[in-house]
Amino acid sequence: MKVESKDLPILPQQFIQAKVITYSNGRKAIVGKKVINGAKSPIKKRGRCPPVNRNEPMTKKALKRTKNHNFGRLFELDLIDQNCRFVSLTICKEKYNIYNKVSKRFKHFIAEVREKVKNHFIGTARFIELQKNGFFHIHCILVFDNKNIDLTCKDLHKMWGWGLVDMKAVKNRFGLFDYLTNLKHNMTNGKDNKFTRYPKGARIIYISPNLSRAKSKDILLTPEKYSALQNSGEYEVYFKSHQYYDPTTQKKRNRIDKKILIQKNKK
Repeated sequence: MKVESKDLPILPQQFIQAKVITYSNGRKAIVGKKVINGAKSPIKKRGRCPPVNRNEPMTKKALKRTKNHNFGRLFELDLIDQNCRFVSLTICKEKYNIYNKVSKRFKHFIAEVREKVKNHFIGTARFIELQKNGFFHIHCILVFDNKNIDLTCKDLHKMWGWGLVDMKAVKNRFGLFDYLTNLKHNMTNGKDNKFTRYPKGARIIYISPNLSRAKSKDILLTPEKYSALQNSGEYEVYFKSHQYYDPTTQKKRNRIDKKILIQKNKK
């Protein structure tokens, strides 16, 4: 018996739910979210997170979820790399090594920066990380309205006052965001899976609300179209991934959480 194509069951086609981000310089980014079935599947918006008990420690799973969420928010920032500075702030004494104290000190540090450069300071994106030795340190991006800022590393060292300070120019903002939001697995002490120095619900990553955002819209792409864009040579590919333990192979493996295609700069 010959089977006609019209007699075959119609299966729902797979689509990749994605977001297209358009920056002010015309450069585009495509953030792949998840695979869905059917072109008319609704794009669900994530609701507000339930209230948390701040007296409990933050788990590794909660930290990974926090960083994955902010990874997408960082890529929507419409910044000029030449106007940004990447700053590392360390802590030298145990008495300062408390999350609430570090967070409060950073607010004072930003107030000092704003006072120094006056109206040239726009905002910051801040990351409080935990080193293997148990000490907090901060990575932040300081955003100004031009690249010629009268601000030295020596000035920042005086403003911070709690340890060493390093300042560098930002050459690859997208690679920097990937580095900053990567979950580092050497932070655990091997005895438990809880970051006991992070209060649950702590604002580990903070983004100033006055930093400009790029235009974005949600779209649906077929896997073939998405693969063609990825292999076209027009885009750089960034992966947001995390490690997990595979009991089958008894080894650590990487799992991709998000994939972002960034349009290359035209030479």
